[in-house]
Amino acid sequence: MKIEEIESLWSEDSIITDIDLSREASKIPQLHAKYYQIYIREKMILLKYRNEYKKLKLEKHEFLINPTEDKFNDGWKLPAQGKILKNEIHTYLDGDDLILQQELKIGIQEEKVAFLKSIIDSINTRNFIIKNMIEDRRFMAGG
Repeated sequence: MKIEEIESLWSEDSIITDIDLSREASKIPQLHAKYYQIYIREKMILLKYRNEYKKLKLEKHEFLINPTEDKFNDGWKLPAQGKILKNEIHTYLDGDDLILQQELKIGIQEEKVAFLKSIIDSINTRNFIIKNMIEDRRFMAGG
């Protein structure tokens, strides 16, 4: 799910209509379930991306130490200087395009998961917001 889709869903679901506050309160468990399911799915994708990153980094490390024909056939290339020294490997890994792409995927996914976590936290405080709205109505009505 794209972050824009989550933003769109939340922009609709985050609205508390003050006309029927008891109905709004009854929607809290449904909203929690909805966003928690999305959160879990996206969290699992994040774990998958992190595992893919670790595997890719190991494969790239092994390739830089001992290049194989298979990896050359996959389009992997050695730096212009050819074989590199072991103490330079981390520098080349940090600048590798495939690793950088995977890190970007992880970063985007982490932001998505953090956004979903903040939505869930907001849903968890919704009871207090509705309670305060009810108390405010009572106060305005003179009670």
